[in-house]
Amino acid sequence: MTGIFQDSRIGISHIALFSVLLYLREENQGREPFPIKREELMKSAKISSTATYFKIIRQLHEYGYIQYFPTFNRMSQSRVKLSVNQFST
Repeated sequence: MTGIFQDSRIGISHIALFSVLLYLREENQGREPFPIKREELMKSAKISSTATYFKIIRQLHEYGYIQYFPTFNRMSQSRVKLSVNQFST
């Protein structure tokens, strides 16, 4: 087994956020990278702290489960590309 089952760094918040990202990718007809909104992700993944959200999304990026393309422009959205094979069994 590989992926999530062998990765001791992954916790429930990582799984919750990745699940929401997977859903959003499907909502975008599988096109990647797709735009994300922090507020919506936090609400759907049941993450109440902005600091926790940024920690989890950064870790998913660092661990290779996603590619995160942040934007610092309030007029545009950050984007994400999933590495679904990394998160599988």
